[in-house]
Parts: sequence; structure tokens; C-alpha cells
Amino acid sequence: MSRNDPPKRLLVIALLAGLLAPSAARATDLVGGAAFLVGVPQGDFDRAVDTGYGLQAHALLTPSGKPFGLRIEGSFLIYGSETFVAPFAGTGGRVGLEVTTDNWIGSFAVGPELAVRSGAIRPYAHALVGLSYLATTSDLRNGIEPFPVASSTNFDDTTFRWSAGGGLNIPVSRSIAIDIGAAYVSNDHVSYLTEGDIHDDGHGGAVFTPRRSQANLVQFTIGVTGRW
Repeated sequence: MSRNDPPKRLLVIALLAGLLAPSAARATDLVGGAAFLVGVPQGDFDRAVDTGYGLQAHALLTPSGKPFGLRIEGSFLIYGSETFVAPFAGTGGRVGLEVTTDNWIGSFAVGPELAVRSGAIRPYAHALVGLSYLATTSDLRNGIEPFPVASSTNFDDTTFRWSAGGGLNIPVSRSIAIDIGAAYVSNDHVSYLTEGDIHDDGHGGAVFTPRRSQANLVQFTIGVTGRW
């Protein structure tokens, strides 16, 4: 074996990789979508909070024409909100600022999806694992600026989550489909605040009374998906 053989082999491998890369790229479909999200609390979480509303987005990497793929999903859900007017210092209570406190869940998850890739109605199912971030944040608005003039995170916690769900894709064109889905989401034990869990301490401060339980949900989505 000559000393020139290894470079030649590397050259051949590089040439083959260059020839196969476009075919591999063409063989992988990318599907992305966004949906309106409704989260119905379950168990102990149901006794603490109301139905939540938010948005969900996902991307799906799948070999072209194959029934399986990798789903990456993110969501934002508000499960409680309070607003009150606080007097602006130095105005004798004649000018008020709006304080809005939101209780919300941000989630990220990934896992396999199995789907029917053809037909007028295309069912799919997936199982995902990831993390959920539960937070309570407060925004101060002056009624003039479109964005808060001040914000604060009052309380937060992070927990492991898994979900199992599915739905239907209903094509309306070659690349666009209506997406209707549902999933059961299990959020492990986590600490969180709900409406009424922040109290005035009587000295210009606040007292937080967090709860701790699982934060399980049944989620329903309706939106659109697009294929590239």
C-alpha cells in the first residue's frame, strides 16, 4: 500500500459525499406549523387554575414519503391573569399605572411522529419529552407606550414533561394543510402561582404563596402546517 492511498481514499469519500448530499437533502421533507392552543387542566392542577389559552409551533423532519419523522414542538400558554391600577407616586392617587400579572407555561419537547402521508385526511400520532417552564410575571404599563415600562418575574420553576397525542392533517393545497390535534401533557411536580397567590404584605411589598403539584393538561390545537 503506497503512502498516497489514504489521501486518494479521502478524496473518493469526499466526492461521494458531495454527490450524495443533494439527494439526501431532497429526500428529507421539512414541515412547519402554528396553531391556537387550548389547555384544559387535569387533576390537582384543575383544582387550582382555569382553562388556559396560547399558541403552539412545531417543525417536523421526515424522510420523503416515509411514515415516520422527528417532531420538535414549542408552546406558550397563559392559565391565569390579573390586572389592577396602582397609583403613580407623587400624584396623590390622581394618576394610575396598570399592573398586569400573568401566570404562564412555556414548553419545549421533541420526539417521534408517525403519520399517513397521503390521502384527503391524514392522521398522525406522536410521543414527546422535554421541559416546561412555569412562571408568574408582572408588567407595568402607562397606557401610552405599546410595551411595558417595567417587568418583573415574580416566581418561576422548571420541570420535566412528556406528552402523547395525535391529530388530523387535512390538505387544502399541495403544501398547506389544516391541522387539528389533541394531546395529553404530563408536567412533573412543580411549584407555581395562580390568581390570588400574590398578596400585599401591608408594608409596600408582596407575599407569594406558591402551590406544588403536577401540572397536567389536555391540550387541543387548531392551525395550519406547511411543507417545504
